[in-house]
Amino acid sequence: MIKVSLRVLPPVSSMFKFNFSNPDEETKTNGNDVSEVTTNDSKDSCTETLQWLPANEILPSSEQNLQLSVCIYPCGKYKLKHVPFEEAIKHLSGINGEEFIAEAEALHLDLLPGKYEGGLKIWECTRDLADFLMREGIDFTGKQILDLGCGTGLLGILAMYLGAKSVHFQDYVSENGSVIRAVTIPNVKMNTSELQKDGTVSSSRFFAGDWKDFADLMSAELSENKNRYDFILTSETIYNPNNQRKLLAIFKECLKPGGVIYLAVKVHYFGVGGGIRQFQNLLANDSSFQTNVCWTCSQGIQREILKIRFSHTSPCD
Repeated sequence: MIKVSLRVLPPVSSMFKFNFSNPDEETKTNGNDVSEVTTNDSKDSCTETLQWLPANEILPSSEQNLQLSVCIYPCGKYKLKHVPFEEAIKHLSGINGEEFIAEAEALHLDLLPGKYEGGLKIWECTRDLADFLMREGIDFTGKQILDLGCGTGLLGILAMYLGAKSVHFQDYVSENGSVIRAVTIPNVKMNTSELQKDGTVSSSRFFAGDWKDFADLMSAELSENKNRYDFILTSETIYNPNNQRKLLAIFKECLKPGGVIYLAVKVHYFGVGGGIRQFQNLLANDSSFQTNVCWTCSQGIQREILKIRFSHTSPCD
């Protein structure tokens, strides 16, 4: 049982910004601006071949039964609980082999390619997608959900509140799954205790590692369509062009016929090369999916939400 002390914070307690040169000027930018990701790319690091970590399932344990303070993320009528960013950093900095995460944050690095992909923070487009799901009244009752690139897990947790039968949380994290263990699992546990009061609790599983290996890991289990996901929820996962084909492979391998993917992204990611038009071209050339932009924001950094379905499936209203 997780003991918590409660702090109610604004709707986005740690809104993820891809390191604007002056964060206070975000509202002054126009829709054609791009967001910049800060990485540790140097001449030496660019010449190295990244070794992506193999995928594996992370099993919850008593390690996550810690005394934690809690932030509240208001989402419609729901109040989603999550571990404060500062507390997660403090916890991880004390784990042998995980010091690089705290170091990355101290250096204001959003990404350490192949090591850390920003999973401790609440990304801006996560808020967009959560608000969209609530506003549109998306029905998750009895559905199987994949929160892909989950980070804090708020999208999957929201799906639990909205009646999902099962939610799987996946993120690229360090070798021992530290972000999943320190943030995602505690967040799910805290909200599960709240859901138990209503007598409705979704089952959950947790996965870490590279997307290609994740698709391989799940291939046998998902060989039957009934075991695939009704919804895949993912935000800010196209910034690295080298991983976009892996993302597409997961969509093809894991989505149930008739299922829906919601992808929330910024239009451009300056500094790493990814962007939504680039990914749309990849989808169009593959021809397995049909897409439509179901939400846009042209104020500040331009952002969109894509609805993606298999091409042979009739689009729903």
